[in-house]
Amino acid sequence: MTLALFVVQVPALIGHAFGVGDGLGRLDAAGRGRFVTAMLSLTQLLPLFFLLGAVLALLFPAARCRAIERRHGLLPPDHPLVAPTPGPPPAPAGPPAEPDAGSTPAGSPTEPDVRPAPSGTPAPHFHQQMQAFLDEHAPGTRLRISTRSGLSARVYPGGRRAPRVGVFAPLVHLWDTDVAAARAVLLHELGHLRRGEQHVAGLGSPFTALVRVWPYVLVVFVVVPVALLFATGNATATLTLAEVVLVLFSVPKVLLLVVAALWSAELDADRWAVRTAGRDALVRALRRLEQGDHGGLARLHHPPVRLRIWCATRQESGAVQLLSALLWPSALLAQLLLAVLGAVPAYELLGASRERATREALALAHHALTADPAWWVTLAVVLLWPLVRRVRIVSRGRIRRLRVAPGGRIAVTSARVHAAAVLFPATVLLAGLLPLVSRPSGGVFADDANDAYERRPAPTGTPSGRAGGAGAAACPSPSAPAAPPRPRGLPSFADGPSPAPGGTALPPADAPRTFHAVAVASLEPLPGTRAQQAAAFGDRMRQAHWTLHHDGRLTADVPEVPALRSTGVRGTTRWLTGRRTDHTDVSATATWVEARLVVARDGTPVRLDLVRAASQSLRAVVDCKEFTTTSSTGVRLSLTLGQE
Repeated sequence: MTLALFVVQVPALIGHAFGVGDGLGRLDAAGRGRFVTAMLSLTQLLPLFFLLGAVLALLFPAARCRAIERRHGLLPPDHPLVAPTPGPPPAPAGPPAEPDAGSTPAGSPTEPDVRPAPSGTPAPHFHQQMQAFLDEHAPGTRLRISTRSGLSARVYPGGRRAPRVGVFAPLVHLWDTDVAAARAVLLHELGHLRRGEQHVAGLGSPFTALVRVWPYVLVVFVVVPVALLFATGNATATLTLAEVVLVLFSVPKVLLLVVAALWSAELDADRWAVRTAGRDALVRALRRLEQGDHGGLARLHHPPVRLRIWCATRQESGAVQLLSALLWPSALLAQLLLAVLGAVPAYELLGASRERATREALALAHHALTADPAWWVTLAVVLLWPLVRRVRIVSRGRIRRLRVAPGGRIAVTSARVHAAAVLFPATVLLAGLLPLVSRPSGGVFADDANDAYERRPAPTGTPSGRAGGAGAAACPSPSAPAAPPRPRGLPSFADGPSPAPGGTALPPADAPRTFHAVAVASLEPLPGTRAQQAAAFGDRMRQAHWTLHHDGRLTADVPEVPALRSTGVRGTTRWLTGRRTDHTDVSATATWVEARLVVARDGTPVRLDLVRAASQSLRAVVDCKEFTTTSSTGVRLSLTLGQE
């Protein structure tokens, strides 16, 4: 179910990644914004790769088994490295012989592992005792032993129907000191086998690997690329940071579901161990193995030991049953809260006010309550669970009288717990269906750009402005605006010949030449342009390559500069001009460029002086009201070029 729910989101994630990369690419000709966006997209899709890895692990359990045993040093009990040392032959009847001077005293390190029992029969080795215990409770389960520490015991698949239990040094020591607690640990692992969880959990599980590697993924694919963007002064750094915030808050949403599933499996396995071995034995085992078995990031894919002890000592209480029932929907709700917490700072980084960003985030979360299929699936699963798993719903007073033995096939749960498990997702879905939160009208960033908008009155007619009734006027057509006019007051290179309107003369060049930008000699923002915008344009020009063609055209490999045609030549100086207009469904952008290229023949560096201006008109019709806005930017700079 988790895999299906996540795969449904993959097309939206990919489309979002390409959309953001396209937008950043227009601002960042050097491609660094696209690179960081690709890293962020890979980070968002990484959980899918782990889920697909889990599917492959299901299909090829033998390959997973070989990799696990090689990595953890798990060996069969008869392997020479772990097999017991054979004991000496039985001594002949009669008085014991006196030890020689060079013989080994009793109790020395070289004494055989197999010691005689009080009856004279050698006691079984610990691995024989463990294997016998496994055969008693889970026939067909094979034992594997490792001399390494750090873990106690783990299950993993040896094949499709050949489960295995790996035992490590801490459990061997516990078996020698407290055999009842060690048996409780093995019963916990057998609890996983009862559910078939060795195929998705245990050693070599892609789910636990996802939890373990996640901090390193964030550093390599998110923190480092974004830090490099800020270090180089890239113009897309702020926009990319907003995307980073969304990634940091969105991907843990997937981890929450994985962690909730793993915790549910661990608590259920504890419940089986308590029913079979007793509460005290499991509690002793948890306390003994707490330090070495669940350190570091393992605390994420295993519940805290205190929580496990609390649940083990209250197996029959309604609180523990309620925790198990609500763990999954609680993870879904935490997902939603993370989405809100991530959307608010992302909106603010993009320029929205705090109030507007909060309202937008809450509206999106309210919509997601019913749009997300996970809530509907959860409600359906909880409703049908008693039929699927043959669970009997009874009142609290009858639970003890109907308690089923550990090997029984019908489980019993409280009617109150089941009702709470149903009401939780049902209440959430009801909140999503009710009109509690609505999305604010207007654009997301309207609060910060009201002065730039020119609101026109709606046509007369109905109160909403829609056509209808006698004498009502039609709504404006949603068409793209006309191309904006040339900004006033643009500087020009007055010492060169003025471009003739409509002229077609193209003074030829001597031969095609290619140049690359060496440095930005000077940079000046024109009135109405922020210094940050001018600096960003200069940063993109610093990466540009230029080509002077035989017909006198000058072209660059950056989209901000249209092809320039020559309008005059005097000595080593050439004057050029160019214009381009781009249209979309709601906007028109016009770009003007005038240039002066000085190409000396005495080895003097080539100089290119540019004046660039761009005007953009936006037009939208919302509820029969027309909104238009026009903005302009301009910059003058001088580049030092090197001929290639």
